[in-house]
Amino acid sequence: MLRSWKVSLFVGFVIGSVVASAVWNRNPGPTQEEFELLQHKNAQLAENKQALQESFEVYETQKALEIEQLSKQLQEKQTELDKQKADYEKQIAQIKQKQKKLEVTKKKLDTAVVELKTTAEKQKVVLDNSKELYQQQLVLQKQVANAEADVKKAQRVAKDFKQACDEFKTGSGWNWVSQADCDKYEAKLTIVEEEQAQLTALQAELETLNKKIEISLPKK
Repeated sequence: MLRSWKVSLFVGFVIGSVVASAVWNRNPGPTQEEFELLQHKNAQLAENKQALQESFEVYETQKALEIEQLSKQLQEKQTELDKQKADYEKQIAQIKQKQKKLEVTKKKLDTAVVELKTTAEKQKVVLDNSKELYQQQLVLQKQVANAEADVKKAQRVAKDFKQACDEFKTGSGWNWVSQADCDKYEAKLTIVEEEQAQLTALQAELETLNKKIEISLPKK
């Protein structure tokens, strides 16, 4: 656009010069009045040219300032957009991270729900059969108590026969002792072992029943 302005101005000046030259050649002898008129027009053209030149320079300066200002504004806007983009990317990364945490939490909750459901079902079975289970527990507790008493009793009896057997083996007894006392002691030891085995079996059965009754909630 600036170059077009300059070209038009130059073409106008050339055409004016050609016309003036043609007029001068056609009238080789202009009068003084015509000559002064031409000089006056030429001065006006020079003034107009100077004014146009100054206006053009002002225009160029103004447009250069406007372009510089626009360039600065564009740069500032680009910086702002880059910052917004970085902020958005950071927010998106945070959202994705939270989403992953939520997915992990959901899986844990789903697992916990399944465990609670399983426990609830077991507890329901216990509650539905609570009367029978607690009766079994009571019976086993009494049997364990009786078995413990039988073991202690058998141990006391065996201890009595042990003394007589030891006297027979060492020959230090003043009462009449014999191999029969040792045989009886061995028999009593067998009874102790049998009673102890019965007690152990009852204790294991009671422990299994207690676990079945006392169903605890799953740990967090």
